[in-house]
Amino acid sequence: MPRHSCLVAVLLAACAGGGDAVSDLVTIDTLPGGIPLVVSTGPVEAGRWSLVHEFDIQPGEGEPGELIAPTDVALGDDNSIYIAESNPNRILVFRADGSFDRSIGRGGGGPGEFNSAWIAVRGDTLAIQDPSQTRGTTIDLNTDQVISIRATACCYWHPIGIDAQGRAVARMMSGDGPPAQPFIRFPMSGESVDTIEIPLTPAPSDQIQWIVRAGSSGGGGVMSLMVPLRPTDLIAIDPTGGFVAGWSGAYRIAVINVDGDTTMIFGREYPLIPVTAGQKQALIDEVVASMTQSGMGVTESQLREAFDPRAIPDQHPAFSAVRVDREGRRWVQRSVPDSARVHIDLFDRDGRWLDSLAVPRRDWVEESWQPVALSSDRIVVLREDSDGLPILRVYRVKRN
Repeated sequence: MPRHSCLVAVLLAACAGGGDAVSDLVTIDTLPGGIPLVVSTGPVEAGRWSLVHEFDIQPGEGEPGELIAPTDVALGDDNSIYIAESNPNRILVFRADGSFDRSIGRGGGGPGEFNSAWIAVRGDTLAIQDPSQTRGTTIDLNTDQVISIRATACCYWHPIGIDAQGRAVARMMSGDGPPAQPFIRFPMSGESVDTIEIPLTPAPSDQIQWIVRAGSSGGGGVMSLMVPLRPTDLIAIDPTGGFVAGWSGAYRIAVINVDGDTTMIFGREYPLIPVTAGQKQALIDEVVASMTQSGMGVTESQLREAFDPRAIPDQHPAFSAVRVDREGRRWVQRSVPDSARVHIDLFDRDGRWLDSLAVPRRDWVEESWQPVALSSDRIVVLREDSDGLPILRVYRVKRN
């Protein structure tokens, strides 16, 4: 089996598809190194899967567990809900029925304290990655006492996960060398850590960023903004393995074990969805309106000068986020121009496309880095209500 350094080449080769049919809807090919490529032309359990909205969590002002500025969410094995709150810093714990239980930790630099928190839970242990203090902490949920503290990685504000070996996995800043996303991993007990790199697709030669020059005559500073709808690498931590990773320019996603070896590539056939000139202009108008109202010191004319619509691709990426639940099912969020709903393709551990689901857009996150917690049969999404106040949407995963 080739090492993870072959991932990019394997993904590109996989886009060709092909192979022997094993059913009317799923084909399997074998790539160099014996890696299976599983491609679906249709869902094998169409209409059988759904997300059922169970309840919301939004304690009132001044009530125990009030949500003020939550940053992350995690689910326990028993579907208890953990929320990283930043005003003040603490971890809020809710029972599986949504009732408030207790809070853990506080702001600061001592044991059990943190300045920022990205969280994950496995068994009776809570893992906290604090990028602002470059350290990871694990806490025994039976006693709420610290198990261990160790140095980790700085400056990456992003959800963490726990892999099949029970290690917390957090992103690190990339260094020099070939494009790759490094991760640091630490066990629930002890102070040891290790790192792993997942190769990324080499950057294209065409424009991927808009450069904005602020101030009079463009002399007041320079900022960059990623061009909307550009294909990108998306990586999720797999609680039943290591990672799943894919470049969104093609609907092919690699399954990577804890040692960094690619063990499978899966995906589905999909139609290219064009991006019209009107949609490109609407994207630019939306970004311009947001940035001019944010007080960033840039004018509308400076923004429109920088935002060349020709840099926006002529078709949508295949997907915009990938997540994995504790059964190893992969939830792939499609990149679809639908203002009302978010579209999700559900795959099983064998790479088969099970079903497609649609969720009201107001109830789901837009970006891959925004907090979504998944267990075996529940999903919790951190959102804002119509008044801009934080709220947790709690769903049950149902198979008919």
